[in-house]
Amino acid sequence: MAEIVHEIDLKDVKYARPETDGFTALLTGLVASHREDERRMDEGCRLFDNLYAYFHRHKRD
Repeated sequence: MAEIVHEIDLKDVKYARPETDGFTALLTGLVASHREDERRMDEGCRLFDNLYAYFHRHKRD
C-alpha cells in the first residue's frame, strides 16, 4: 500500500504498481463526489481498508 500511496503522492512510477491508476481514479471520484472533508475521510478510510484487505489476501512474493 505504501508503494501505491508513494506513487500517487509524488506522481512518479518508482514501483510501477499496476493498481496505482485504478486507485487514483477511485480517490479522484471520491473527492468529486463529496464536498465535506469528514465524508471524504470516512469514504477514503473505507477505500484504504478494502485495499489493505486485498493485499492481505494477495500477498506479493
